[in-house]
Amino acid sequence: MLCEKKQNTKYWKPFIYFLLMSNLLVSCQNEPEVRITGSIRNINNGTIVYRISTDGMFNPFTTDTLHIQPDSTFTLTLPAREYERIDFIWWGKAALGSVITKDHNIHLNIDASDKHHLSISGLDEKVIKLTQLLNQLDADVLDLRTRQGDRWQIAKDTVATSVSHRLKAYADSLEAQLDGLDESLQTKARQDIRMQLLLAFQNQTMATCYRASEATKKSWFAELDKMTDFCKINHPDSPFSPAFHDVASNEAGIRYFMRGEKLPDTIKQDYPNVLFYSYEHTLTGKAQEAAMALLFLEDQSREKFSPEIQLLNERFFELYPESSWRTLVQAAVAKNKAFNQITLSEDIHFLDATNVKTLKEITDLYKGKVIFMDIWATWCGPCRESFAFVKPLQDYAKEKDIVLLYLSIDRPEDEEKWKKMAVLYDLKGEHIRVQEAFNQEIYGTFGNNGALYIPHYVIIDKEGKIRYKTAASPEKMDELRKQLDDAGK
Repeated sequence: MLCEKKQNTKYWKPFIYFLLMSNLLVSCQNEPEVRITGSIRNINNGTIVYRISTDGMFNPFTTDTLHIQPDSTFTLTLPAREYERIDFIWWGKAALGSVITKDHNIHLNIDASDKHHLSISGLDEKVIKLTQLLNQLDADVLDLRTRQGDRWQIAKDTVATSVSHRLKAYADSLEAQLDGLDESLQTKARQDIRMQLLLAFQNQTMATCYRASEATKKSWFAELDKMTDFCKINHPDSPFSPAFHDVASNEAGIRYFMRGEKLPDTIKQDYPNVLFYSYEHTLTGKAQEAAMALLFLEDQSREKFSPEIQLLNERFFELYPESSWRTLVQAAVAKNKAFNQITLSEDIHFLDATNVKTLKEITDLYKGKVIFMDIWATWCGPCRESFAFVKPLQDYAKEKDIVLLYLSIDRPEDEEKWKKMAVLYDLKGEHIRVQEAFNQEIYGTFGNNGALYIPHYVIIDKEGKIRYKTAASPEKMDELRKQLDDAGK
């Protein structure tokens, strides 16, 4: 009998393994997904990137490039565990809009020259109309924030109740159009509408209260509390909205930096610590998980590289050990750690400008040489993007003995970050952080009415005179080369 049992097990094992593998394959094959096919028109050889939600929580910080075939078509296959949002951007040019779907095959025509950009087929007509409605709302709120438009006529309205009344009335009019959608999508759409309109109200609160009387501030903060209660940041479907991250971070900033609510003495009053503390004590569940995760992804995307991130990461995974954001957060924290372990390079020279009173004292160090000066800051996204084009400039500068002078307008407390970022981007050359003594000279000489737009490029000739007050960028190397040659004559 013992031998017989052994023999039976021998024959059953392969069969059991086959069943397990079959079930696994079926499970993988049944994993819901979204397949989007489409075509692209009028992007002028530009790049299209996309951002997607994670388990219904929108991620505004992680982008992937859309691979476009020679015939201008594309195919995109993505996981979709529930209603997901896929957002398309013409990189450096314009937001193209989002599509919302759940386990569907979609055909999408993207035309950058068309007013609405996206033409969608393969979805229920009600879902397509919802997508268009939410895309328009997103665009309207962005226009308000950038002062490019004012759909609700609230930009100059200083009465808080008047602004909230108009926004709530608009929310009601949009939510009335959600009938006929399934309950899950209705709830997500409603929360997106409310997050967008709360973001609009927060924007007006910050703009109005910046230099307002105490009475005005009090009225706006009181109305903001009512608007926040109406919009429900802590709702589990609020993270579906592209506005959620800005709304959650604004709420914390207004609470602790504008309204002056007291923080515990153990909390350092810097950006990541204050936000994380706020999220941990005001949010719960999916809203808390998304807000915390996006804090790490923002640190990576905007290259803040705050040293505090690594400690906050430990607390996040104590709260959400199985988070669906896990892989993205771990990658972001790894980049933060790598940045904070950077060591300085011999090819990158940091000059001590503590006792410098004028810009001339610096440029006189290089008399007899042409100077290309790049005015930048670690917090400036366009500055960091421009460093992708620096290698040809470095080669040309080495060949022609041109000085590359990087002038940072960072604050004193960001000195260590400034140095590490110069190494991160391999900015070979001379580096100076502008001191208070000649800060005004820099703004007055190269700015416009007290405002200095960066990155800003300057070329100084061999005599120490400014030859090009606004020089070409390294991205336009052909033009820049001619200017440098001219300054060297």
